[in-house]
Amino acid sequence: MSIWHACRGMCRSSSRTAARLAALFTLMVLVLSGCQEGMVETKLDQGFKQLFQPRKTPQQYMLVAVSSEDPDLRRDAVARISKSKDYDREWAIKGFVAIALLDSDPQTRCVAMRALARTGDPRATETALKILNYRDYPPQEVWPPVALVRWDATVALADLSAAGKVPEEQRERVHKTLLERLRLDADRHARIAAARGLAYYPADQTVRALIEGLRDEDFAVAHQCEESLVRLTGRTHDADSAAWEQWLAENQDDVFAHSGEIPESRRPPYRNRWEKAAYDTADLIRWLWPGSKEE
Repeated sequence: MSIWHACRGMCRSSSRTAARLAALFTLMVLVLSGCQEGMVETKLDQGFKQLFQPRKTPQQYMLVAVSSEDPDLRRDAVARISKSKDYDREWAIKGFVAIALLDSDPQTRCVAMRALARTGDPRATETALKILNYRDYPPQEVWPPVALVRWDATVALADLSAAGKVPEEQRERVHKTLLERLRLDADRHARIAAARGLAYYPADQTVRALIEGLRDEDFAVAHQCEESLVRLTGRTHDADSAAWEQWLAENQDDVFAHSGEIPESRRPPYRNRWEKAAYDTADLIRWLWPGSKEE
């Protein structure tokens, strides 16, 4: 009986045994394939470590996240904590805050910022504000963010605003920060996120900033500005900044009178999921069999 058949019979006993036997079989193949002696020893050492190393707890992963010199290991550790049931524990939140503010690896900072925002803790707002206003703090408190980190911090503020998780005493500062990101950030993703977040701050300054954002050279930014204007005012002008300026001049006293309404031109041709399914089916049929062209 071959090694493979023997392994296959034994693997049926349990998934854990199967995983170990499969790994051992791979190591045997490496030995028998004539690999160089040094490489075989390295593979054997790594393989046995992976097989028999006990699974880490979330607390142990946090130690890796704050102490490992390998950014990939730090990022993986933060991701594992964020997916665990302990992601919103006090020690986890404190760790996410420190990593989001000070880790040297942008992706690790982003994973920590996303995890922190998911908790809805007030410190998530404070941390995102620190990152986006890093010039107001000494370097030992917050590491200057690259575009990727600014993007995730702005997304965090937008999501927290949408969920009503921004502390009341921080709303004014969040509003100001989102206005600045829309107007000044060089990263298109950060500007899009800022425009989305501003939909939850009904103020004349917000409307004017979003109208100005309609002139952004990136249409995705302009599109989001229109979406936020629709949410705030219940009106639409199809991303036409001049039309919006004229409307604003004519409606200074009731800018938000129809907030939350959906303009007729933006209402979908269905009212529930059943009507949507029927609409999508009919649309697919029209696409597959368009029929003869009209003369």
